[in-house]
Amino acid sequence: MIQIIFSLLSAPGVALHELGHLLFCLLAGVKVFRVKFFGFGKSAGFVEHDEPNGFIQSLLISFGPLTLNSLASLILFSQITPPYFTWLHALEIWIGFVSAIHAIPSNGDAHTLMLISTKKIRKNPLAIAGYPFVMTIYLLNFLKRFHLHFLYAILLFWLGSIYLK
Repeated sequence: MIQIIFSLLSAPGVALHELGHLLFCLLAGVKVFRVKFFGFGKSAGFVEHDEPNGFIQSLLISFGPLTLNSLASLILFSQITPPYFTWLHALEIWIGFVSAIHAIPSNGDAHTLMLISTKKIRKNPLAIAGYPFVMTIYLLNFLKRFHLHFLYAILLFWLGSIYLK
């Protein structure tokens, strides 16, 4: 029951995460076959797309959620002004927070980026730059076990509510 409630409360962040993949697929010119923005079960959402032709396309698609969710969180947090205790600010904080905690690309995104980097390294030696990104994604997902993605949300809240005024 608690899992269902948490899933429902985090739905905007999950949907925005998948929208990040979708938008960057479209920007990179990669054909999208199917999109599921939210659901219950093992996978909360997904974007099925064609294999990217190049390393840069794969990098953009993998980091689309980090870009879109972080930007959305910053924008939402920057809108919080006195009086602080309104339903609109509560909504901005909630959506901003769940967007921030779902900003980190998944291990599946890291795996895909690693496969593309390995496959493209012969044609494009710059694809070796994908490995540090892959390791960063794996590290961030490992740190999520210790709930450090909440610190990322707090950092974005701090940046959005203080520095973007």
